[in-house]
Amino acid sequence: MREPLSRQEVINVVERKSKNAGIPLLFHKWWGSGLLEKYGPPLDEMAAKFPDDIFTTFCISPGDTVSTTSNPSYRWGFLEDYSDAEQHGMGKATILLPDWEGLPDLLADFPDPNEPGTFIPVEQDLEHAGGRYKLGCWWCLFHERFWNIHGMENLMLDYFENMEGLKELGERLLQFYKVIVDRYSALGFDGIFTSDDLGHQRGPFMSPRIFEELYFPLYSEFCSYVHSKSMHVFLHSCGDNTLLMDYLIKAGLDVFHPVQRGCMDERDTAMRFGKDISFLAGVDVQSFLPKGSREDIRSGLRELIDTMYKPEGGLLLSAGNGILTDTPMENIEEMLIQMTSYR
Repeated sequence: MREPLSRQEVINVVERKSKNAGIPLLFHKWWGSGLLEKYGPPLDEMAAKFPDDIFTTFCISPGDTVSTTSNPSYRWGFLEDYSDAEQHGMGKATILLPDWEGLPDLLADFPDPNEPGTFIPVEQDLEHAGGRYKLGCWWCLFHERFWNIHGMENLMLDYFENMEGLKELGERLLQFYKVIVDRYSALGFDGIFTSDDLGHQRGPFMSPRIFEELYFPLYSEFCSYVHSKSMHVFLHSCGDNTLLMDYLIKAGLDVFHPVQRGCMDERDTAMRFGKDISFLAGVDVQSFLPKGSREDIRSGLRELIDTMYKPEGGLLLSAGNGILTDTPMENIEEMLIQMTSYR
């Protein structure tokens, strides 16, 4: 079993200030739905040989229509009854804000970021952190939260018809997240990880102009605030984010995940942006990992590392998303072996 990298070694990689950088591993054991049930304890026994270099933990986020705590208001929704509400997406999520006339009521019933008990799991998990770099996590930042609240199709129209409402909602989200950042900071965390799937397979969901007007100010203030607490910002965003990378870098993003294969060109991304941002490069779980041979996995990981590695740092490795149930366990093992042995 390899020893995890130290906190300072990870900091040096993230900030691209190393002399002979190791490659930190994070979310490399990201089990998708049903994977652990399929393989059982042998999967965890095999994976235990490849420890995380970064300690991660999630606070309890608000629910959608139902609170995740004993306080009924700790949810993003505000209506008493959503049984007849419109749904959206493959997961049939409930549209929480039926129309913009309800925005004042939604804001009046906004969840409290100081909700008691939501950091108890974080505090309990900390005993396992050791001397590792500590990353505080939650899912959904701005774009994902907008579509969660109002629905994706509605959001695409909102960019042109309700921009002021989105800005008001975005500002309220920003203030909520600042308190969550404060709570992680008080516990001595080194970074924040969150998500905002800004891209589809061929480009971003919004034009660069829309991103510049709406999202760039929110990202800039968010990153600046996290940096003021001496922490880094990690962002997961699936799809093709190429047209947005300059904005994300200018806003202050430190680490971008996953540079999705088939959507973003890894070599071009590393060459164009690698001097200004670090990458948590994600191994493709959609096609490469489940369908490749063990030799394919070996050569593919070597190619990925050769493409993106720099001695000064800037490269971390992970799975690109949750590993699917059709993935052979020997392919998962080979991926982990190559992640830890190549450099």
